[in-house]
Amino acid sequence: MARWLALVALLLSIGTVVGYMALLNALVMVRPVWYLSALVLAVLIATSAVWRRRGGVTVTALVISVLLLGLAGYFNFVIARVPDTPSALVVGRPAPDFTLPDSAGRQVTLSEFRGKKPVLLVFYRGYW
Repeated sequence: MARWLALVALLLSIGTVVGYMALLNALVMVRPVWYLSALVLAVLIATSAVWRRRGGVTVTALVISVLLLGLAGYFNFVIARVPDTPSALVVGRPAPDFTLPDSAGRQVTLSEFRGKKPVLLVFYRGYW
């Protein structure tokens, strides 16, 4: 029974990483809670396997599962973080002037609208 638990833990942890990479390559958004939860579950299963019987397979499954969970946590909380930069926007002050293309490709400058009509700025933070 312990070996089966160890194999399930290995399959779950390695499958989670492989599945995450495949979805990432397909540009599908994967919420961190999904893959981190799957890796935590793999660690718990591997721990249960080691608890039942210590052996090469069970300990290896636990080590690999913990290692992959640690790497995923490091990736999610350290590497993939958006860098902290001071904001150029201050509440109550006018937005800095900029020029960007609109949906039709024409260049539009913010100062063209200042005082004439309300402007709503929407910032999309990509997820990758």
